[in-house]
Parts: sequence; C-alpha cells; structure tokens
Amino acid sequence: MTKKYIEFLSITALRGPNIWTYRPVLEARVDIGDLEDCPSNTIPGFYERLSSWLPSLIEHRCSYEERGGFLRRVQEGTWPAHILEHVTLELQNLAGLPGGFGKARETSRRSV
Repeated sequence: MTKKYIEFLSITALRGPNIWTYRPVLEARVDIGDLEDCPSNTIPGFYERLSSWLPSLIEHRCSYEERGGFLRRVQEGTWPAHILEHVTLELQNLAGLPGGFGKARETSRRSV
C-alpha cells in the first residue's frame, strides 16, 4: 500500500538550549511515508502550487544564500522533509512568531 500522506508522531517544545540550538524550538517527529521517495520535481505542479500558496517563501534563501534560493531548490528537486521545514518556518513567521532555525534530519527508522 502506498502511503502518500504525512503523519505527525510527536511535537515537543524544547524551552532552552538543546541538542539543536541554544534557543527554544519545537522538535517534531514526522513520518513522511512513501513521500520520502518523491523529490519535489517529480510531483507535477508542486512548485507552482506551493509558490502561489505561500508566495512569501521567496524570501527563504536556503543553501543558495540568495532570495528565492529555497524555491529554486523546490523547482530543481528537494525532499519533502526539507519542504516541510521551510513551510513550518514560514507559517510561524506569518503568525507573528519569527524564528529562522530549521533542520530536517533522518532517523534510524525509514521515512521518519
């Protein structure tokens, strides 16, 4: 059975310095299922839908260190966990909770 949905397994508020950063952060354990094998450039229309839904993602620089860098990564093909990281940061920012720290990491369990 193909599992093309995302399941949030846990969300933990880390209130002070922690293993990720010196600031408070939310740590989420997410199972991305079979989407793990689907980079963004293999999903028809994904870039267009994401960039029109959250146009402010244009400000995310990502590894290119320039405005639009993240959306460029989406267009070229990046992984769902990386996309979820940026979407989460942007939704927090739009809600008035600016952050800026995000990190997507794999675990020993496939798709988590």
